[in-house]
Amino acid sequence: MDKLDARYKIFKEKLKRLGYMKGEAKKVNKVMNEKTADFGMMSDAGNQKVARIVAKAKTEKELRVMMDKLSKMAKGKYKEAEEDDVIDRAIWAMGSSAQGMQLRPDANVLIQLAGIQDTGRDTEVRTDDMKKTKVKAKDASNVYDLLMKLKSTERSKYLRLLQKDKNSFTKTYNAILKVANR
Repeated sequence: MDKLDARYKIFKEKLKRLGYMKGEAKKVNKVMNEKTADFGMMSDAGNQKVARIVAKAKTEKELRVMMDKLSKMAKGKYKEAEEDDVIDRAIWAMGSSAQGMQLRPDANVLIQLAGIQDTGRDTEVRTDDMKKTKVKAKDASNVYDLLMKLKSTERSKYLRLLQKDKNSFTKTYNAILKVANR
């Protein structure tokens, strides 16, 4: 019976180091279920590894070190982890203030704007700080169309600004609207 306990303990330690323990898994799932489950890695496994790193890291410096290690892992299989866009998305996910309802994928601003375009009704858009902002359907449709014309890397930068809080949403939305109405 003594050997069994030792094997179990070693197995449990290995699982913990790999990030598969219950507490760790909840943190990783929280990151993966956020609106930024795609960190820009080429594979789902890479995105999951970045999500684990985001869940473990306590500071931005620690996150950058871990991302650097990931990029050198498996003979360069996760080389794109050192790209600025991937690191920026990871930093943003680490500092995201989304809670509760905002963690659902349909709470993403782009999805909300698409819904407004589909229904054609004036309604509200909710940001990560749980504040709502009224928008007109025509304006939302113009902003959505312009965002969809952008490359995904540029679009994600604007979406992060739109998603962050009410003030950031208003400033970014109005700036995009000015360009769309030209």
